Formats: sequence, C-alpha cells, structure tokens
Amino acid sequence: MGRRKNRSRSKISQLPPEIRNTVDAMVQDPADFTYNDIREYLASLDIKISKSAIGTYARDLMASLEALAISQESIRAMMETAAKVPEVDAVEIINRIAGQKIVQAIINKPDEEWTDLRLDKLLKEANGMTKAVAYKQRIDLQNKEDVAAAADELKAEFFSALSTEHPDLYRQLVTALDRHTKGAANQ
Repeated sequence: MGRRKNRSRSKISQLPPEIRNTVDAMVQDPADFTYNDIREYLASLDIKISKSAIGTYARDLMASLEALAISQESIRAMMETAAKVPEVDAVEIINRIAGQKIVQAIINKPDEEWTDLRLDKLLKEANGMTKAVAYKQRIDLQNKEDVAAAADELKAEFFSALSTEHPDLYRQLVTALDRHTKGAANQ
C-alpha cells in the first residue's frame, strides 16, 4: 500500500504567521531574494535554518501554489462552460471532470494492483456512481416537468384573467393563435 504524505512539519511552516508570510513572499520573488537572503532574514530573528531546508520549503510552497492555480483555472473554465451551455449545470460539469479523473486513474493503474483490488468493493463503488447519475437524471426530469406544469398553470391563469378583464383582446389573441396553429399544421 502507498505511503500517505503527511502535512508539512518543516521549521518554517511552524513559524509565527507574520514571519512565515514574509518568507513566503520572499520565496515567491526569486528575482529579488535568494535562499541565502531568506536564511539571513531568519538569522536576524535568531532562527537558524539550513539553506537546503529553505529550498525544500520553497519547492513545496511553489508546488502548492501551482496546484492551487491549476485548480482555480479549472474552476474558472468550468464556470465559463456552464455559462455558455446553460443546460449543463455546474454539478454536471464537476461530475464530468470527476469521471475523467477516475478513467485516467483506471488507465494509469498498474496491472499488478488490479489483482489486489476487491471485486465486491469495485462493484459497490460502480453501483453507487450509477445510482448517483440515475438520481440526477430523475431530478432533472422532475424539475423540467415542474417547470412545464408551472408554465401551463401560469398560461391558464393569464388567459382566464384576460378573458374576464379584456374579452375583446382575448378573442383577438385566440383567433391569432388558432390561425398560427392551423398554418403550422398545414406546413
């Protein structure tokens, strides 16, 4: 079984926030600050840290910031897609991304690890995903039906009020609708 990466316990990560924030800013500005500059800054505060420890912390920090930037870009792209395709909601986009990641993980899984996988667990997880997709489809269909029913009710109320309050306008509207309906049926 693979090792889990523990949370960072470096000396820098345990510093007070104001000092760590300064170190983080220095790490993110390599044009102006070297690891020696960071070490000297910390030494001025009576904090002794090796250059290699600073390098390890800097690598981990930059990797975390890069992962965060990639996540934010993915979310931005997802939201842009959702805005362009209103019939696909954010949940559906997240499900698609998760599905792509799952497929990629399956493809990348070495063959020897498949023999260690319990079939009942795999089937249970696949069944859970299938149920989640079916549930979402059922909810989407129910929402469409509810919207259609509400629209029909609104139309009925509108025509009822129109026939009572403006009978001449109501007759004109019904005549125009009949004409368009017959014209569409003849085409």
